[in-house]
Parts: sequence; structure tokens; C-alpha cells
Amino acid sequence: MISKKISKLLIVIFSVFILSTSSLNYSYADNHLSKKEIIKELKKEITDLGGTPVKRKHLLSSLQKWIDELKLQLEKLKKVEALKAELNKELEDLGETVESKENKEIEADEQIIALRKQIEDVKAKKKAAEEKKQREAKIAVAVEMLKDELAALGEEPIIDTSDIDSDEDIKALKKQIKDIKEKRKAEKAEAEKKEEEERKAEERKQTRLDAIEKVKKEILFMGETPMSEYEFTTEDEYIAALRKQVEEVKKLKEAEELKINAEIPDWYVSMPASSETIMYARGSAISADLDNSEQRAVENALIKLSTQMQNRISSKTNLVIKEAGVDADLTLKTEMQRISNVVVKDATIRGYKIFKTKMAAIADGKYRTFVVIEFPVSLAYKNFIAEIDNSLSVKAEVNKLKNTDAFKELEQYVAEFSGA
Repeated sequence: MISKKISKLLIVIFSVFILSTSSLNYSYADNHLSKKEIIKELKKEITDLGGTPVKRKHLLSSLQKWIDELKLQLEKLKKVEALKAELNKELEDLGETVESKENKEIEADEQIIALRKQIEDVKAKKKAAEEKKQREAKIAVAVEMLKDELAALGEEPIIDTSDIDSDEDIKALKKQIKDIKEKRKAEKAEAEKKEEEERKAEERKQTRLDAIEKVKKEILFMGETPMSEYEFTTEDEYIAALRKQVEEVKKLKEAEELKINAEIPDWYVSMPASSETIMYARGSAISADLDNSEQRAVENALIKLSTQMQNRISSKTNLVIKEAGVDADLTLKTEMQRISNVVVKDATIRGYKIFKTKMAAIADGKYRTFVVIEFPVSLAYKNFIAEIDNSLSVKAEVNKLKNTDAFKELEQYVAEFSGA
């Protein structure tokens, strides 16, 4: 009976307790609805930061205490995240990415330690890479210099490579340079030897060619045509054959000369004497062609006319310069000499005419032409004066030149020639 009463009492007490608790909870929830929202927000922020919100210790534990614990946890997580962000940025500045951790349960301090270690590793790696880069750059410079030496073969590297001489590329390049230098030295010696041999051979060849040319000129001078070199296999044979031809031509010329002397016209032997107004020159030539004989005879006469004219104009020029008192002026004298040469050259090209000519057949179907040409010297004086008037180099002293008796004499000859 007593036990039944006790049981009923316990049931009543328990029911009262349940009712009290329910009433308490209802009252608490009704009074602390904003704290639950705070708790909800805190838990969400903690979860977003990758953390696990701390649990309420027991049902009757204070919500404010739980909020404080959650705030403390969130604050710690935020500090960790801020530090992690700072460390991550440092890693990014170093060109690295953050190491991922699959274990999401890792504590924040362990992540920071890992990040710090990663940073130190990256820094060490960067330092090693930089040292390697510098060394490779130094090697590259040395390699390029050695490559340049391969091209130039004359310059030594200007940097100290003692610390990198063990590099295989440099070893190979240095060996290649050494081999090339030895090869080039041998090639140069061989080339110099060959060049010397070629030079001597060229000298011998030139000597033979000079000898050939000399003999051919001698044959041409005698009015004959040298035999063709294509008939002989060597230059020595050709020289011997030409010399033999010279001897034969000389014998023929001796016989022809007797006949020619008998045929030389009197006017050729005693041609008119030259004067201040007219100049004469003569020439003769032998050829198998009649026209060629005449042309060469005229050319020989013009050569003699040129010599006489040069002497005449030079004499007049020197006299004019001396009388003008400008014989110390080298520039003027040089210009006057140039003018003299122009006048003489012009005289041998135009202005002359054939005074007398004779063409005669001689032995071996050949012809000889005798010719005497005449040239009006006053025409040369006229050209001389015109050249002086047109020369800028003589302009400064032209009055001095024209005031001399020698120059006035030239002007008088020109006036007489032109009929003025």
C-alpha cells in the first residue's frame, strides 16, 4: 500500500517536473527567439568558414553561453582565415599555389604551420632556382662568346669561366675551337704554299707572255703579221717560232729595203720645212691591204706631227708664262699644260690635210704608202687662245698672260690665218 502511494507520488512529481520543464522551455523559447536566430547565423558563418560549430553542452545550458562560445569560435576562425589569406597572397606573389588539404578536419593552427612551411620551401626553391638561373646565364654568356670565337677565331673570352669550365657544352665548344684552329693553321700553311707556287708560276707565265709580246711587236713594227699561237701546244714553242719568224722577216726586209729605197719619192725625202704658220710631217707603212697601208702611214705621220706640235705649243706656253711673271704658280702651269695637251690632241684628230701621198705594190703582194701631211699651226694657236679664255683656273691671271709679247704674237698669227 505504501509502495503504491510512493509510486503515485513519484508519478505526480515526475509529471509536475515534465510540465514545469515544458512550461520553462516554452517560456524560454518565447523569450529568446532572437538568440536562436543569432545562434543560427553564427553556426552558418562557422560552417561557411569550414568549421564545425561547437555543440550546446546540455539541454539546460545557457543559450547566451552557447552564443559566446560560438562567437569565440567564429572570431578565431576569422583570424585564422585572415592569416591564411595573407599567407596565400604571399604564396601567390611567389608564383605558387596553395597546397590543398583533403583532410578537412585539420585544425587551423596546423594549416598555418603547413602554409608557413610551404612558403619557406617555396622561398628556398626560388633561391635555388635563381642561383641556377644565374649560373645558366653565365654559362650561356660563355657559350655565346665561345661561339663568337668559332666565327672570328681571334678573340679570347673576356669573362672568367673557371667555375663553369666543367660544363659539357663549354668543354665541347673549346675542343671544337681548338680543332678548328689547328685545322685552319694547317689549311693556311697549305694555302700559303699553294699561293707561293701559283705566284711563281704566274711570274714565269708573265715572263713568257712579255717575251711573246715583245717579239710580236717587233714583227708588227717590221710590217708583218705574227703567226697564230693556236698552231703551237706550248708557249715556249710559240716564242721559239716567233723568234724564227723575226729572223726570216729581217732577211726579207733587208731585201725589200733595197727596192723600197729606190722607190721613195723625192718629195718624201725633201718635204717642205715647217714654219710659224704651217707644219709638215711624214709617215709610211707596209700592209697586205692597200687601205690599211694608207691609214697606218697617216697615223705614223700624225704621231710625228703630235710630237712637233707638243714641242711648239709647250715652248710658246712657257714663254707666255715667263713673260707674265707667273711661272711660280704651279696651278696655273698645270692648267696651261692641260690646255696644251688638248690643243695637240685636237690637231692630230682634225685640221690636218694630206699634202702628198704615194702607194706602191711591193714583194709578196703587199703595199707601201708614203704620205706627207700639213697642219696650219695658226689653227692650233686659235684653239689655244680659246681654251685659255674658257678656263676658270686661268681667269685670275688671264690679263697678265694676254699682255705679254709672246701671247700677242700668237694672236697676230691667228689674225693672219683667219684673214682679219
